[in-house]
Amino acid sequence: MAVIHLSGKGQVLIPKRLRKKYGLKPGGKVHLDENDGRLVLTPVPDDPIAAATGFLKGKFSLTDDLRREHRDEARRERKARPR
Repeated sequence: MAVIHLSGKGQVLIPKRLRKKYGLKPGGKVHLDENDGRLVLTPVPDDPIAAATGFLKGKFSLTDDLRREHRDEARRERKARPR
């Protein structure tokens, strides 16, 4: 555990070994959260979309889901149409 000082402007310096370990670079972003009375810093990836790619397991196809939804909606509209 590292003990760091808070500057007069409320800034903190993250030790070099931790910046290197978590890939923090100048100008990079971190998310600050409060959890059970603790402040938690979490690195924000440069490209959050790329970082989230593949986190859903299993066979999932957005295209198939959209086609199914469109087909069901068209079927409902045909049934609701007066003849």
